[in-house]
Amino acid sequence: MAFSTSVANEVLVRCGRHCCLCGKYAGMKMELHHIKQVSDGGDDSIDNCIPLCFDCHAEVKSYNPHHPKGRLFTEKELKGHRDKCYRRYSSVQSDSYDSNSSAICEKRIFPEKESKELLRWGYPEQDQICPLIDGELVMIAGCTGAKKSTYIHHVINTNLKAGYRVAYCCVKDKPFDVGLEIIAEDAQVNVEHIKRGVITDDVRNRIEISQNILNNRNLALFPYDQVAEGDRILQIVENSGAEIIVIDDINGVSFDNNTTIEKFLYQLRNTAAKHSVVVFVVCNLKIPERIDRHPMVEDFPVEGYYRLFDIVHLLYKCSNYDTYEEDKEKLEIIIVKGALSNPHTIKLVAPNNITGVFSEVESVN
Repeated sequence: MAFSTSVANEVLVRCGRHCCLCGKYAGMKMELHHIKQVSDGGDDSIDNCIPLCFDCHAEVKSYNPHHPKGRLFTEKELKGHRDKCYRRYSSVQSDSYDSNSSAICEKRIFPEKESKELLRWGYPEQDQICPLIDGELVMIAGCTGAKKSTYIHHVINTNLKAGYRVAYCCVKDKPFDVGLEIIAEDAQVNVEHIKRGVITDDVRNRIEISQNILNNRNLALFPYDQVAEGDRILQIVENSGAEIIVIDDINGVSFDNNTTIEKFLYQLRNTAAKHSVVVFVVCNLKIPERIDRHPMVEDFPVEGYYRLFDIVHLLYKCSNYDTYEEDKEKLEIIIVKGALSNPHTIKLVAPNNITGVFSEVESVN
């Protein structure tokens, strides 16, 4: 018997791929150990699983009761080490949702607190011309490949460091992948290199520093089956206690027969304003057939996508279409609503194109 992919995803997120015994970051060199062996009646549940590095897994399995030497790792001790590790590194609030419950987030997952800093984009120009205000509804839209998630991950990292709580609705990707991408963005590392284990000691150190800063119980990642329906997202906005909600992406959210997308947006807008929550909605647009592939307001499938949002950013990366363009590696942020002077375009450039992370402003016009 072996642990399922869903079990593996959750426990590896909870420990941040740190060994639950020695505490070191092990990356791909992780194994899942049955605390109570299958031969002794153990199952393949999350409760019976402990993530270990190669060395510690060999150590745990090496005890021979017929020739005892040293002290055996007991089931209770292993669970204690594991739970301690989860508390330190977990990006998923273990009590934020119940996988067997049809009602999500009916109580707060974050405690009451007063935020000390202003919400920020993390890019000085955006903060100056398009300030974030509590209770706003923000749209981040663009075609496939426009780096929408990378852009929003930078915003998340900026505000996590300021002490804000973020509830991330993983509509498009798995929570494990999202957590890894958020850490990679902060560490300025290509996430694919982390997944393949192709990283240097310097990169590994940067990942660990970012992980220790970001995994501070201020980030809750909700999987698709918990946020696939609009009413469940509304519950998170209303009850979670987070100051920032991310819906990535709106294209995958379904609604009941009595709810249209516009009705949902009205509810989302009012709920966000009532509870002073900033809600970021990521939207994937179809590639336009016109010669100029820059996204436009007309590309939104329904009018409410533009009309009901306080801020709308359209993202464009020309390398998706033209490999000969001079600034093909630059990311254009077209602020079509919410800027102090509309319209406004900001170009971001990656300090290292290998990472795929955009963190420097190249020009403003």
